Parts: sequence; C-alpha cells; structure tokens
Amino acid sequence: MTKGILSLGVVGLAGAWGLAACSSSSSPPSTPSGDAGSAAEAATSADAGKDTAPPPADGSGGGGVAWRSVVGSGGFFGQTFDDATWAGRTVADRTLFAVTCWGNQNGWVSGAGGFVAHTENGGAAWSPQDAGLGGDLYAIRFGSPSLGVVAGAGGALAVTSDGGAHWTKAVSGVTTSLRGATVAGAASILFVVGDGGTVLRSGNGGGSWARVDVPGAGDLRGVATDGTAHVVLAVDALGAIWSSTDRGLSFAREALAPAGLDAIALSDDGARALAVGRAGTALTRDAAGAWTRLATGTTSDLHAALVDGDATRLYVAGESGTLLTSGDRGAHWGAAPLTTSAALYGLEDL
Repeated sequence: MTKGILSLGVVGLAGAWGLAACSSSSSPPSTPSGDAGSAAEAATSADAGKDTAPPPADGSGGGGVAWRSVVGSGGFFGQTFDDATWAGRTVADRTLFAVTCWGNQNGWVSGAGGFVAHTENGGAAWSPQDAGLGGDLYAIRFGSPSLGVVAGAGGALAVTSDGGAHWTKAVSGVTTSLRGATVAGAASILFVVGDGGTVLRSGNGGGSWARVDVPGAGDLRGVATDGTAHVVLAVDALGAIWSSTDRGLSFAREALAPAGLDAIALSDDGARALAVGRAGTALTRDAAGAWTRLATGTTSDLHAALVDGDATRLYVAGESGTLLTSGDRGAHWGAAPLTTSAALYGLEDL
C-alpha cells in the first residue's frame, strides 16, 4: 500500500475508487452544516498523512472482491478489501453522510447540498445523480438494484425505481429533518425516520407515504430492517431502541441505552443488530431480542454501525476518525488502521 497525496478526477467524480455493499447504517451530527461546492466535481485530496491507495490494478474498483467502506466529513472515503489494510482519500468536495450499494458494482453516496453520486463499476468512476433535492441528504438506501430512497433536511424525500437514473420527489408531509432510511426490498416496504419521533412508511415501493405514530419517541436517528420487514428497529437521541413486529405499522420500546443513540445496523437475516451513539455507547441484540451493552474502549461519539454478512464481525465509526472493529461479536475491539481526523458518518459492507 502506498501513502501520499492522490489527485482525483474532476468530471463526474471520475477516478474515485471503491464503494459497494449491501448492509449499512449511518447518522449525521444533530445539526450538520452544509459544504459549498459543485455536486459534479470532486476535490483534490490535500490531507497529507491520510492512507491512500489506488483501486485494484485491473481498474475494476473492486470487481468481484468483497470490501467495506466508510464515509465522512470533507468528502472522506475509506475502504478495505481484507480487513487488515485500509486506505482513505477525498472523493467529493463536501461532507458525505451515507453510503449504500447493491451487489459488488452499483453503489451510491449522499451528502451535503443535495449531493448524490453513483458508481456502476465498483467505484472506478462516479457520476452525479440529480435527486431534485437541495438540502443536506443524511440518508440513502437501496433494497434492490433499482429501488432506492434518499432523505434529508427539512423533510426532503425522493425515491427511484431505476437505480437513480431518475429520482422522483415524494411528499413527506413533514418539515423536520429525516436522518435514517431503510428498504425491505423483498416486500417493497420503505422507511425513513427523523426528528420529532418521525417515522414514515411506504408499503408500495415509495409511491405513497404514511406517518407511523411512535408515542414517546425522541428524535429518531437511524432505522434498519431485514429484506422482508419482519424485523424493523429504530433508535433515538434519548437512547431508546424501538422495534416493530408488524412490518412497521406500529413500534414499541424494546430497550433503553445509557446515552443517546445515533445509528443501528442489522444482519442480513435479522438475527443480530448493533446500535451505537454518544460517548462510545454500543449495544448488540441477539435473535431473541435481548440487548447487551458492549465495551468499545472509546469515549468518542459514534455515528455509524455495521454488522457483516455472517453477523460475526462488527464495526463502529464516529468522531475524529474513530473506526473500530471486532471479530468476536463485540467482546474485544481494535482500531482499524485508517489514519484520518474526519468525522465518520456512514459504514457499508459487501
């Protein structure tokens, strides 16, 4: 792996590398500020000391190789292909709040100032997409190669049924910020959550939305579901964890953390979940719905969580470049070898 400063392309984010996977969780800070700049141009990295590396020599940006990625402030993007070595670089001229993908080639990011970008070759090249939304976009999620949702400040909401080639603004019915999104692709059920205990649900692939009442909920920061919406979980800034057993038609409080929570992630089969938040707080859920607090060893605020495909390896990310991993379901944690001071807001894995 090489270290140094790497200049990125400037047209359609060409030259940016690595974005993919199918399980993500992210959360921006409570009151993030937008970053000025053109959505169609990437900035040149000027952060000496960050780990940097080119994509694989075949130019595939990852191709058939599994990877995990993290995004954050200043357009930061980090990636690993083997969990032993990580590399990071700047791939946009603004903060990235969320990352999502479908398969090993198609991926999307969302960020400040209405920014959405897409890769269809595993991150070797990027193209901006126009979601028709001008505010900061805190959440983006796909449940199939075609069905996706993006949401953000002021109740901004848009959906796509063709992989983002066309986005359609949706009527959210709210003006509060929407901070989390998830898609049960097999059931065509979508959820977005946000401030003021807001839960919006669509049961028809984003064609229409209805608000779900969650009495007692604080500002909701994240939401996750399995592919069929049999398990739906959400977390709020008061530390409450909310669950639904009726495909998101109603929610009940399942647990209460000792600090506010910012993000939640769920394994593909819905058997294990990970919730994270303020001052290094992390909790894991087993298949029976029991929550256990984890000792992460950090006091940094955590904004993103990830449970890998087999639910063995866990990841958390947050302020000041904090990125921790555990290979034993949270019993022990170690710092990932990724050098950055960027606040990290989104995680994703293949």
